[in-house]
Amino acid sequence: MYENLTGIEHKSAIVDVTDQCNLRCKHCFYFREEHESKQMEAEEFLEGLKVLQERHNIISMGWSGGEPLFRPDVVAKGVKLFQLNQIFTNGTNPIPRLRRAVTFISMDGTKEIHNEVRGKGTYEKVMENLKITKAKPIIFLATFHRNNEHCLEDMVQQFSEIGAPVFGMFAMIFSPLKQYKKIEGYQHSVLQKNKLDLTWDERDQLINRLFELKESYPRFLFNEKVVLEMMLSKNSESATSKCNMSERTLTLDLNLNRKLPCVLGSGIDCTKCGCPFPYEQEARRRGLKEKEMGLANPEERMKKML
Repeated sequence: MYENLTGIEHKSAIVDVTDQCNLRCKHCFYFREEHESKQMEAEEFLEGLKVLQERHNIISMGWSGGEPLFRPDVVAKGVKLFQLNQIFTNGTNPIPRLRRAVTFISMDGTKEIHNEVRGKGTYEKVMENLKITKAKPIIFLATFHRNNEHCLEDMVQQFSEIGAPVFGMFAMIFSPLKQYKKIEGYQHSVLQKNKLDLTWDERDQLINRLFELKESYPRFLFNEKVVLEMMLSKNSESATSKCNMSERTLTLDLNLNRKLPCVLGSGIDCTKCGCPFPYEQEARRRGLKEKEMGLANPEERMKKML
């Protein structure tokens, strides 16, 4: 378990609940690295989180994996330790209603494309679970790359028509690695290396399309314009070169050891980061007020939804 005893506060943390998952998505960052460790027993895992919460004053916890809802009892007990929680799931397991929790479901295309990226029948399973869940709010989380960027507009239109419990959609961009290695049992490394990463020009075009969609779907599309502006190639380096996520957020593996530089793990090409965090930070550094950034502060955004 992470043993830094300096007493440094981390307002937020993200933890891998398990290394198990029923899917092998074509762009998934988790299975791009080998995982030799075994998950901790539930009681030890939860006790460790309690120690870390008290030591570092963690307010907000993200529950990830693998697929965190492979251990629903652990998540259900664990969320009680924190004021705010985010569940990051593929949506193919039953979606529980948990107090003080926002559920993010990964959706990577319209029906045909989502099933191509994540596996046959996964889209249908998510939609079935949405009909019966009592969880709210639910946010769709989409990662865009060359295999699915063409259906961005159709995704936003179709998903915006679902209604409750789906409150909105957040778009991210595929983050490549500096180097790729062959991983036994995971066949997508070659695909990720050669066919998923967007060029800077393609990335800028995608961001400009998000700008346009934000005009038509201002409440449904959660990406803020000032953050999208920072993601453009002309601004990106100034944001990624000063990313302080490791200082603000405690990223933990399934044995509660530190993951660096962030939840994406080692080897990530930070210059082409597709996560919004460094760009939100750069927008603040440039003096934009929170009211101009909408709900760019993660904790405040979640509080308003709960």
